[in-house]
Amino acid sequence: MPRREAAATIERVDDRHAELRLSLLFAAIYAIVGVQLPFFSIWLSGRGLDALQIAAILAVQPVIRIGSTLLASRRADRHGDHGPLLVACAAAIAAGYAVTGLSHGFAAILCAVAMVALAQGPIAPLADGISFEQARRRRDLGLPQMHYSWVRGWGSVSILVFLAASGPIAGALPSEDIIWLLAGVGALSCLWSLGALIGLGHAAPSCALRRGAPVERPGLVILLIAAATLIQSSHSMVNAFGALHWKQMGHSDTFVAFAWVVALATEVAAFLMAGRWFGGEARAATFLVVGGVAAVIRWMLMSFDLEPVGIFFAQALHGASCAAVQIGPAYLLAALGGRERQAQAQAWLAAAIAGGNGLFTLLSGPLYTVMGEHAYLAMAGFALAGTALSFGVAKLADQWRAATHLVPPEPQHSGAT
Repeated sequence: MPRREAAATIERVDDRHAELRLSLLFAAIYAIVGVQLPFFSIWLSGRGLDALQIAAILAVQPVIRIGSTLLASRRADRHGDHGPLLVACAAAIAAGYAVTGLSHGFAAILCAVAMVALAQGPIAPLADGISFEQARRRRDLGLPQMHYSWVRGWGSVSILVFLAASGPIAGALPSEDIIWLLAGVGALSCLWSLGALIGLGHAAPSCALRRGAPVERPGLVILLIAAATLIQSSHSMVNAFGALHWKQMGHSDTFVAFAWVVALATEVAAFLMAGRWFGGEARAATFLVVGGVAAVIRWMLMSFDLEPVGIFFAQALHGASCAAVQIGPAYLLAALGGRERQAQAQAWLAAAIAGGNGLFTLLSGPLYTVMGEHAYLAMAGFALAGTALSFGVAKLADQWRAATHLVPPEPQHSGAT
């Protein structure tokens, strides 16, 4: 067998494990969200911070992520070091939470949380860049197509598992120790990410490719990012004050955890089923529209003081209001940004959502203080504006595909996971 063919055969054998490694990678980087999402605000409240201070601290995180996300993704696409950067960021997150646990007072906690946010921002775009590059490599090698939504879905599985486990653990711990649970999960995430990346082929530096290649349809990119940002940022209220509100209603830590378990269960279903049953890349714009409509309905429902069944039902809409709004834009930006911007294109959206989350989270503090659960009506308004824009995205995306004769093939799951 010629040397070149033998090398290609070895690469095909090694690359069959890429989908499994990527699934483990996404599981690693999202594990900490399973503890952070429901319990970090409770820890802040336990430190004596009021609603306005909690909102300010939570709002700082997405704002700081903007710069680090854009800079790190640009560097990674140029130098091809997505993996090492990701592991370094994961290590910094664990260290940041440890520093937070040693901090006292609003100003000190704010600075420590800023350190966490600086490291946390680039992680998801870097993982997305690695994922889309691996999908391209698989096509080049003639292997069954790897679907992004499938591997990303294991990140949501990880959140779901850690949510279910963290409820009883957090309930048994003093609220003061929740931060150390976060630091421990952060350290686990770092080691887990490193293990998943070992042996995974990496992208060539994009500076060796076409530097300065134009972005496909910049107007569509801007409209897409604006629509997704409005819909995703409308989740700021429930992320910041959902757990606190349910606790104030008399529900236990376990109830809070399982309210988020319901949300994450539907998210997992959306990610794992999107490609195989709902069209995947070919229905990218439709995912965005459906997600916007679901978000409007969800926030309208949550503006009422719901009974437990109602809370679970509203949380069950998370699979559409959140997951679908991640799936659609990710596919579109991967195509519009091109190979030269595997991480950067995702970082543009991540940075915009970070800015939107920062602004909406900051607004959610006074809104929740004054209006209570009725503050969700404001979130419904933002989601409605994003939904209106999403219809424009769908129309322009159809025109772009027709003009370029771009009809994505139906993805096939390789079965590696």
